[in-house]
Amino acid sequence: MFSQSTSVLTGLAVFTALVSGQGNDTMTQKIGWSGKLSSLDGGLGGTVTVIDASTLMISDYTLKDASAPALYWWGATDDVIKNGFRISNEQVTKAASTNTLTIKLDAGKTPADFSTVGLWCERLSADFGQATLKASSGSGSGSPFSGGSGSSSTSAASNLSGSMERLAVVTVGVVSFAAWMI
Repeated sequence: MFSQSTSVLTGLAVFTALVSGQGNDTMTQKIGWSGKLSSLDGGLGGTVTVIDASTLMISDYTLKDASAPALYWWGATDDVIKNGFRISNEQVTKAASTNTLTIKLDAGKTPADFSTVGLWCERLSADFGQATLKASSGSGSGSPFSGGSGSSSTSAASNLSGSMERLAVVTVGVVSFAAWMI
């Protein structure tokens, strides 16, 4: 049940960013794009989703071992994380204690600058795992809004953007549903 409420809350955050036009262009900033983390070391896992131009969220987040001396979230333009760059200045020093992790992109990069996200130990040059970000295919997989209906997050936002009344009803409905799930 906790996982379902996390998905609803992730969906609400991405939906709000899409409708409000937060960040720059939605496609340029890859809002709603996601990817599943591979676990190469430390028991890393979860699904990374771009929330807005300065925020990533990892749902179903796991990290069993964060004892490496200089763990940071990195981005890369290809699938080789060691060729990338730091995207968050907050050092990862603790194993996962929650199901969801929010990553602030405070190192001068936005999602437009990378297509791969990974946890990298700068001192040991060790890749703990990474995810390649991809747009929702519209099939329901990877989209926090699809709910099995097959609609993508972009079309959900554009369908509602013309009517503030419908937007208010949908937003209130999702918040009420999320509160009920918790």
